[in-house]
This record gives sequence, structure tokens and C-alpha cells, in this order.
Amino acid sequence: MRRIIQVGVGGMGQVWTRAVAESASWEAAAYVDVSHANLMAAAEAHGMPIERCFSDVNTALSTVEADALLDVTPQQYRLDICREALRHDCDVLCEKPLADTVKNARSLLKAVEQSGRRLMVAQNYRYQALMQTARQYIQRGKLGDLGYVRIDFFKGPRFGGYREEMDYPLILDMSIHHFDLLRYLLDTDIRRLRGLSMNAPWNWNQGDASVFLHLELANGVTAAYNASWVSPGWETPWNGHWRIEGSEGVLLIEQDRLFFANKPDSRRELTLRKFTREHQDWLLEAFYDCLDKGAEPETSGRRNINSFAATHAAVKAVQSGRSVNVAG
Repeated sequence: MRRIIQVGVGGMGQVWTRAVAESASWEAAAYVDVSHANLMAAAEAHGMPIERCFSDVNTALSTVEADALLDVTPQQYRLDICREALRHDCDVLCEKPLADTVKNARSLLKAVEQSGRRLMVAQNYRYQALMQTARQYIQRGKLGDLGYVRIDFFKGPRFGGYREEMDYPLILDMSIHHFDLLRYLLDTDIRRLRGLSMNAPWNWNQGDASVFLHLELANGVTAAYNASWVSPGWETPWNGHWRIEGSEGVLLIEQDRLFFANKPDSRRELTLRKFTREHQDWLLEAFYDCLDKGAEPETSGRRNINSFAATHAAVKAVQSGRSVNVAG
């Protein structure tokens, strides 16, 4: 059993406190949150002693013995929190995205390299039976030569808080899930983007929350991304809807179900493979295994940088009206 300090226990942090509490491999060493109400709610829910609840991450790291730190704070705090954990010889599991800017992401990667510790990014959408089955189907060559991908994503969440104050909340906070899935399913990187963002008349966010993007991948495949975070109705699942075309057929993801088609007017549903742990539960166990074996996580900061940099390239593309190369 390893000990982990969780920073950020409100909102999405509640999902993580539950996952850690139910884990057979991890024990919560301390909670950190700037909100006293969040701290008390988490402590009451999971039996955390008050003396191990902190409002400051430095104090927690200096007071409590821990093997790792779990960062579930907004991305603008990622660099400082994770760097402090590395200074205290803690490995790090952090929420996506990796940072708030490409410069800060690179600074964090440099700090990880210098520390000799590990940092894993929580790209949980990879780790569900649906996407595991889709990846396996593609990697086995069932679609033949790949050529085109279309991703449609339409949701209308009203989170409030910092997301609604961002200039491009969809691209910078959500699209990384779909960009990372695209890389994962096709086992490639994103090389170039161009596109257009829209500010819908009913948009309740400060910044544009709808986008059309054209993505060029390193393996020669082209992808189209059509997404909105202010959809007024008939939403897609969080995974979105996917159409992946190859020379031997089409793989479809619709309503979190998987289909294959190689005829104009019919398709067959594929059985999803068994995947005993998903999302945060899988990530915690994978993180533990990497530390135990001294291995680099599949979604280490180094391996995640292309997914992250693609979101910032997308912002530059819609701002400039030009094609933009993905840095890093």
C-alpha cells in the first residue's frame, strides 16, 4: 500500500477521493484544498483526520509522509504544485491538461527529468472497454489502410467557475480527451491543425466554445473535429461519436456502442472486450504498477505532450486563420 496526497478535493476531486478510498493499492495520506468546505466534506466522506487536512500543499508535503501526489487542481496551478511535489521526492499523478501553457508544460517536463521521479497524466478516456476494443480492432488491421476520421462532440455542461472564464474552454479543457483518443486509437501523433471557432448567440462562456478543426496526423490520416460545449439539445456522450474509415470498412462509435460496416446499408455491433477497471480506477492501479516496476507511464508527461500541444496549436489556428504545426 502506497500513500498519496490529494490536492483538490472538490468538483472532479470527489471522483478521485472515492477512487483512492476504494483502491487496494493506495491510501490517502492527506487532503489539500483552498476551500475549507471542500476539505471538511471530503474528510467526513472518507474518514480523513482533521490534522491531515491542509489549505497549503507545501505544508502538507512537509508534514505528512507520502509516496506520491495527486493533483486535481485547475491547470494554471499545475506547474507550481507538481514541481513542489517533485522537490519533496514524490511521484506525481495529475489531471489533464498537463499545464496552462506550452512553456509551463515544458518547464514541468524538465523538472520531472531533473528529479528522476515519474509524472503521469490522467487521460482516463483511453481506459474504458469501448476505446480498448476500438483500438484493438484497428491495431489488428481490421479496417485495412486508414484514411479518414470524423469526430462529433456536442455537450452543454454548465460548470461555472474558471472554465466559463476561459477564452477557449472547449479546446483547452475538453478537446484534449478527444485529441488524446485520436492519437491512442491510431497510434500516431498530431502534426498540423487548421480550423474555425464560433461564439454561439446563446454561449454562456466568456470565450468561444464551438469549433471546426481539420487535423493532419503523422501517419498520413486526416481527421475532422466538429464540437460544441454549448449544445442546446440531443447531446452526444462524453466520448463523442466517431467514424474511422479504412480500405476494408468503417468503425463507428455511437452512443458508446461500437459498430463495423463494410456495406452501404448495414452494420454489425461489436462485443466489447472485458476491462475490469476503467477510468480513475485503472489509472491509479497503472500508476502504482509503474512505480513498482520503475517503468514510464503510458501517459507520462513526455508521452502526453503532443496531445497537450495540439490543443494550444488549435487555439493559434482559429485565432490566425492559418494552419499551425504542433510544437513538441
